[in-house]
Amino acid sequence: MPKAKSKIQNKDTLQVVISDTHTGSNFALFLGKQWQGINTNHSPTHAQDEIRSHWLRFAAEVAGAREGRVVKLIVNGDSIDGDHHHSGDVCTVDEHEQADIHIDLMNEFEGLINWQAGDEIYYTKGTQTHTHNQENYIGSQLNAVMCGDFYSWDFLPLETNGVLSWFVHHGPGAGVGANEGNVMRNWLRNIAFDGDKDGYRIPDILFTGHVHSPTYSTYIHRSGMIFKTIHGIILPSWQAKTRYAYMRSPVARNKIGGVYQVITADGIVSTPRFCVMGYE
Repeated sequence: MPKAKSKIQNKDTLQVVISDTHTGSNFALFLGKQWQGINTNHSPTHAQDEIRSHWLRFAAEVAGAREGRVVKLIVNGDSIDGDHHHSGDVCTVDEHEQADIHIDLMNEFEGLINWQAGDEIYYTKGTQTHTHNQENYIGSQLNAVMCGDFYSWDFLPLETNGVLSWFVHHGPGAGVGANEGNVMRNWLRNIAFDGDKDGYRIPDILFTGHVHSPTYSTYIHRSGMIFKTIHGIILPSWQAKTRYAYMRSPVARNKIGGVYQVITADGIVSTPRFCVMGYE
């Protein structure tokens, strides 16, 4: 598996990560205006307006945090909704139209965070029945860092200032109640053990998405007498609960937002900052 060849090294870096935008869903982040497609049109709902307000808040936080730093922006899967559950709760079933709406949103976000020469954007692939190959198209339009001949990654290993981050869309669940974070911690533990057994480099940070439930856990491992911490992060989404979600998790609180994290020029990793709607 190729490792991402970032041009950003030895500079204070803000790693900004979003996941599960599910663009096209009538329950997800949308443009701040009426959209007109080939066969349909859509005006954002009240819920979408609320999500959009948080999108702008998140962008403002990132814009402030990025001062004096370069940005690596990673979109960690499920950029569009597709017509996964055939619910009809999408502004268009045309995946290419959904992708173009997503591109508009990301162009807006880049402007809001004062995108600069040297900043980088990466795309990982989400659930196939949601996105099919649209994330590669989206990445090509946004000049994403390539994985060989493609503009999206099944698995993104990204090194920044000597710190290795892994990005995959599918990972463990968050757990509930007193068990929140335990599944992630055990996953990190297994990765560390397998790395020692198989001789591969153990990541310092691991990001996943898919389950729409933000979680942060750590696991400390050692090689000889050198102790290291793996940071494990499950990302929130940008989609309110659909009928399918209410069926799967009827009483769980929905959590919408993104995450950013500083990696200093000398490789110090900050605690991730979760910007989640309703927890301001």
